[in-house]
Amino acid sequence: MPKNKTPSHALATSVGLDSYAIANTAIAATQLFKIPARHPHGDGPWEDEADKIAWIDERTGTPCIILRQANGTLSGYAAVEPGHPLYGYNHDAIPSELRVVSHGGLNYAEACNQTMPEAVSVCHVEPPKRPHSDMPDRFAHDGDLWWFGFDTNHAYDFVPNERIPEGQRIHDGKVYRDQAYVYRECIKLAAQLHRIETGIDIPIPSHLQQAIPPIGGTE
Repeated sequence: MPKNKTPSHALATSVGLDSYAIANTAIAATQLFKIPARHPHGDGPWEDEADKIAWIDERTGTPCIILRQANGTLSGYAAVEPGHPLYGYNHDAIPSELRVVSHGGLNYAEACNQTMPEAVSVCHVEPPKRPHSDMPDRFAHDGDLWWFGFDTNHAYDFVPNERIPEGQRIHDGKVYRDQAYVYRECIKLAAQLHRIETGIDIPIPSHLQQAIPPIGGTE
Protein backbone atom coordinates (compact mmCIF):
# COMPACT_ATOMS: atom_id res chain seq x y z
CA MET A 1 0.00 0.00 0.00
CA PRO A 2 1.47 3.39 -0.87
CA LYS A 3 2.05 5.48 2.20
CA ASN A 4 0.35 8.82 2.58
CA LYS A 5 2.46 11.76 3.60
CA THR A 6 2.33 12.24 7.33
CA PRO A 7 1.16 15.67 8.52
CA SER A 8 3.72 17.65 10.48
CA HIS A 9 1.59 17.42 13.64
CA ALA A 10 1.62 13.60 13.55
CA LEU A 11 5.19 12.40 13.93
CA ALA A 12 6.13 8.75 13.48
CA THR A 13 8.27 7.87 16.47
CA SER A 14 8.84 4.28 15.43
CA VAL A 15 8.22 2.25 12.30
CA GLY A 16 9.11 -1.38 11.66
CA LEU A 17 9.84 -4.27 13.96
CA ASP A 18 10.36 -2.19 17.08
CA SER A 19 9.43 -3.44 20.52
CA TYR A 20 6.71 -1.44 22.25
CA ALA A 21 5.91 -2.08 25.92
CA ILE A 22 2.21 -2.38 26.65
CA ALA A 23 0.04 -4.25 29.18
CA ASN A 24 2.93 -6.08 30.88
CA THR A 25 4.17 -7.41 27.55
CA ALA A 26 5.93 -6.17 24.41
CA ILE A 27 4.71 -6.12 20.83
CA ALA A 28 6.44 -5.59 17.48
CA ALA A 29 4.85 -2.29 16.46
CA THR A 30 4.38 -1.84 12.72
CA GLN A 31 3.05 1.70 13.17
CA LEU A 32 3.69 4.01 16.11
CA PHE A 33 2.56 7.63 16.05
CA LYS A 34 2.35 10.58 18.39
CA ILE A 35 -0.44 12.98 17.38
CA PRO A 36 -0.21 16.21 19.40
CA ALA A 37 -3.52 17.48 18.00
CA ARG A 38 -5.30 14.52 19.61
CA HIS A 39 -3.12 13.78 22.62
CA PRO A 40 -4.73 14.85 25.94
CA HIS A 41 -3.20 17.76 27.79
CA GLY A 42 -2.30 17.79 31.46
CA ASP A 43 -1.25 15.06 33.84
CA GLY A 44 -2.82 11.65 33.44
CA PRO A 45 -2.23 8.02 32.47
CA TRP A 46 -2.03 9.09 28.82
CA GLU A 47 1.22 11.03 29.25
CA ASP A 48 3.54 8.32 27.92
CA GLU A 49 1.06 6.67 25.57
CA ALA A 50 1.37 6.63 21.80
CA ASP A 51 -1.65 7.82 19.83
CA LYS A 52 -1.63 5.14 17.15
CA ILE A 53 -0.22 1.65 17.60
CA ALA A 54 -0.49 -1.05 14.94
CA TRP A 55 0.70 -4.63 15.30
CA ILE A 56 -0.10 -8.20 14.30
CA ASP A 57 -1.39 -10.29 17.20
CA GLU A 58 1.12 -13.09 17.63
CA ARG A 59 -1.43 -15.65 18.86
CA THR A 60 -3.88 -15.35 15.97
CA GLY A 61 -2.03 -13.50 13.18
CA THR A 62 -4.73 -10.80 13.29
CA PRO A 63 -3.87 -7.19 12.38
CA CYS A 64 -4.79 -4.84 15.25
CA ILE A 65 -4.79 -1.10 15.80
CA ILE A 66 -5.20 1.24 18.76
CA LEU A 67 -6.08 4.76 17.59
CA ARG A 68 -6.70 7.89 19.63
CA GLN A 69 -9.76 9.89 18.68
CA ALA A 70 -10.10 13.68 18.64
CA ASN A 71 -11.73 13.58 22.09
CA GLY A 72 -8.63 11.95 23.58
CA THR A 73 -10.07 8.46 24.05
CA LEU A 74 -8.60 5.31 22.52
CA SER A 75 -10.43 3.01 20.13
CA GLY A 76 -9.45 -0.55 19.27
CA TYR A 77 -9.68 -2.47 16.00
CA ALA A 78 -9.03 -5.96 14.62
CA ALA A 79 -9.22 -7.02 10.96
CA VAL A 80 -10.34 -10.07 8.98
CA GLU A 81 -9.43 -11.13 5.47
CA PRO A 82 -11.71 -12.00 2.55
CA GLY A 83 -13.10 -15.47 3.17
CA HIS A 84 -13.70 -14.90 6.86
CA PRO A 85 -17.36 -15.64 7.76
CA LEU A 86 -17.83 -12.06 8.98
CA TYR A 87 -16.02 -10.30 6.15
CA GLY A 88 -18.13 -7.36 4.97
CA TYR A 89 -20.59 -7.58 7.88
CA ASN A 90 -21.92 -4.46 9.55
CA HIS A 91 -21.05 -4.37 13.24
CA ASP A 92 -24.73 -4.60 14.23
CA ALA A 93 -25.46 -7.51 11.87
CA ILE A 94 -23.21 -10.06 13.59
CA PRO A 95 -25.38 -12.91 14.95
CA SER A 96 -25.49 -12.81 18.75
CA GLU A 97 -24.82 -16.55 18.98
CA LEU A 98 -21.29 -15.93 17.69
CA ARG A 99 -20.52 -14.19 21.00
CA VAL A 100 -18.43 -11.32 19.68
CA VAL A 101 -18.04 -8.99 22.65
CA SER A 102 -15.94 -5.92 23.35
CA HIS A 103 -15.92 -2.83 25.52
CA GLY A 104 -19.27 -1.13 24.98
CA GLY A 105 -20.00 -3.43 22.03
CA LEU A 106 -18.71 -3.17 18.47
CA ASN A 107 -19.60 0.09 16.74
CA TYR A 108 -17.26 0.05 13.72
CA ALA A 109 -17.06 -2.17 10.63
CA GLU A 110 -15.33 -0.79 7.56
CA ALA A 111 -12.85 -1.64 4.83
CA CYS A 112 -9.30 -0.38 5.13
CA ASN A 113 -9.43 3.43 5.09
CA GLN A 114 -6.73 4.47 2.65
CA THR A 115 -8.07 8.00 2.13
CA MET A 116 -6.92 9.31 5.51
CA PRO A 117 -3.33 10.16 6.50
CA GLU A 118 -1.54 7.08 7.77
CA ALA A 119 -1.29 8.44 11.31
CA VAL A 120 -5.08 8.55 11.75
CA SER A 121 -6.32 5.84 9.38
CA VAL A 122 -7.75 2.48 10.31
CA CYS A 123 -5.51 0.64 7.89
CA HIS A 124 -2.63 -1.70 8.54
CA VAL A 125 0.89 -1.57 7.20
CA GLU A 126 2.79 -4.82 6.93
CA PRO A 127 6.26 -4.73 8.49
CA PRO A 128 9.12 -5.02 6.01
CA LYS A 129 10.43 -8.49 5.27
CA ARG A 130 13.53 -9.63 7.06
CA PRO A 131 16.54 -9.91 4.75
CA HIS A 132 16.63 -13.17 2.72
CA SER A 133 13.14 -14.12 3.91
CA ASP A 134 11.05 -16.25 1.55
CA MET A 135 7.88 -15.66 3.55
CA PRO A 136 5.14 -13.90 1.53
CA ASP A 137 3.71 -10.57 2.62
CA ARG A 138 0.48 -11.90 4.12
CA PHE A 139 -1.08 -8.44 4.23
CA ALA A 140 0.58 -6.93 1.18
CA HIS A 141 -2.91 -6.10 -0.11
CA ASP A 142 -4.17 -4.79 3.20
CA GLY A 143 -6.80 -2.70 1.42
CA ASP A 144 -8.80 -5.92 1.28
CA LEU A 145 -8.99 -6.18 5.07
CA TRP A 146 -12.28 -5.60 6.88
CA TRP A 147 -11.94 -3.89 10.26
CA PHE A 148 -14.14 -4.28 13.33
CA GLY A 149 -13.77 -1.81 16.17
CA PHE A 150 -15.00 -0.41 19.46
CA ASP A 151 -14.52 2.87 21.28
CA THR A 152 -14.14 3.98 24.88
CA ASN A 153 -16.41 7.00 24.70
CA HIS A 154 -19.34 5.76 26.78
CA ALA A 155 -21.26 7.21 29.70
CA TYR A 156 -19.03 5.29 32.13
CA ASP A 157 -15.74 6.24 30.38
CA PHE A 158 -13.64 9.31 31.15
CA VAL A 159 -13.12 11.46 28.04
CA PRO A 160 -9.91 13.52 28.45
CA ASN A 161 -10.67 16.29 25.93
CA GLU A 162 -14.34 16.70 26.82
CA ARG A 163 -15.53 20.01 28.22
CA ILE A 164 -16.75 19.40 31.78
CA PRO A 165 -20.08 21.11 32.60
CA GLU A 166 -19.87 23.70 35.36
CA GLY A 167 -20.36 22.15 38.78
CA GLN A 168 -19.62 18.59 37.62
CA ARG A 169 -16.67 16.78 39.11
CA ILE A 170 -13.93 16.02 36.62
CA HIS A 171 -14.10 12.23 36.83
CA ASP A 172 -17.49 11.74 38.52
CA GLY A 173 -16.85 8.00 38.81
CA LYS A 174 -15.76 7.59 35.20
CA VAL A 175 -12.66 5.59 34.21
CA TYR A 176 -10.09 6.44 31.56
CA ARG A 177 -9.50 3.33 29.42
CA ASP A 178 -5.76 3.38 28.90
CA GLN A 179 -3.71 1.68 26.22
CA ALA A 180 -3.20 -1.45 28.32
CA TYR A 181 -6.95 -1.84 28.72
CA VAL A 182 -7.64 -1.26 25.01
CA TYR A 183 -4.82 -3.62 24.03
CA ARG A 184 -6.38 -6.42 26.06
CA GLU A 185 -9.76 -5.77 24.47
CA CYS A 186 -8.12 -5.85 21.01
CA ILE A 187 -6.48 -9.23 21.50
CA LYS A 188 -9.72 -10.57 22.98
CA LEU A 189 -11.55 -9.41 19.85
CA ALA A 190 -8.84 -10.96 17.67
CA ALA A 191 -9.24 -14.29 19.47
CA GLN A 192 -13.01 -14.20 18.96
CA LEU A 193 -12.69 -13.49 15.25
CA HIS A 194 -10.11 -16.27 14.93
CA ARG A 195 -12.45 -18.72 16.69
CA ILE A 196 -15.29 -17.88 14.31
CA GLU A 197 -13.08 -18.56 11.29
CA THR A 198 -11.22 -21.66 12.50
CA GLY A 199 -13.29 -23.12 15.34
CA ILE A 200 -10.17 -22.97 17.51
CA ASP A 201 -10.17 -21.13 20.83
CA ILE A 202 -6.90 -19.30 21.46
CA PRO A 203 -6.53 -18.79 25.20
CA ILE A 204 -5.33 -15.39 26.37
CA PRO A 205 -2.52 -15.72 28.94
CA SER A 206 -3.55 -14.86 32.49
CA HIS A 207 -1.18 -11.88 32.65
CA LEU A 208 -2.95 -10.34 29.62
CA GLN A 209 -6.50 -10.80 30.84
CA GLN A 210 -8.42 -7.78 32.05
CA ALA A 211 -7.98 -6.95 35.70
CA ILE A 212 -10.98 -4.60 35.42
CA PRO A 213 -14.06 -6.32 33.95
CA PRO A 214 -15.27 -4.52 30.83
CA ILE A 215 -18.71 -2.96 31.20
CA GLY A 216 -21.43 -1.62 28.96
CA GLY A 217 -22.99 -4.60 27.22
CA THR A 218 -19.82 -6.58 26.74
CA GLU A 219 -20.07 -9.71 28.84
